[in-house]
Amino acid sequence: MHWHHEPPYEGGEPASTEGTDGVAESRIDDRQDDQTSPAAEPDEPEVAALYALVAERLKQAHARVHALNVSAAAKTALTRQLLMVTETAKRDLPEAARRLSRFVQDLDEGRMPLG
Repeated sequence: MHWHHEPPYEGGEPASTEGTDGVAESRIDDRQDDQTSPAAEPDEPEVAALYALVAERLKQAHARVHALNVSAAAKTALTRQLLMVTETAKRDLPEAARRLSRFVQDLDEGRMPLG
């Protein structure tokens, strides 16, 4: 039998609790986060400014990669590198900023930073 549950919306319950003995399912996105990660709420204005700068530069870099006249495989590889920078930013923002700067510098100089 197929159970279909609509996602819970803010302040609402799933459309049906059929098949769950009248108890609504608990979902990952319903859980309260007891610990806020440092990356989610930077304490210092300088850190917040660096997050904003890195985010804007990542957005610009993605747009540049999308506009490149290269193969789909090359665009995929470049996009993966940008996603790795994004993941790095969650753990080590200064390192992510350095990696992004090198990536953009390589693009500016016509080198494909594929490795």
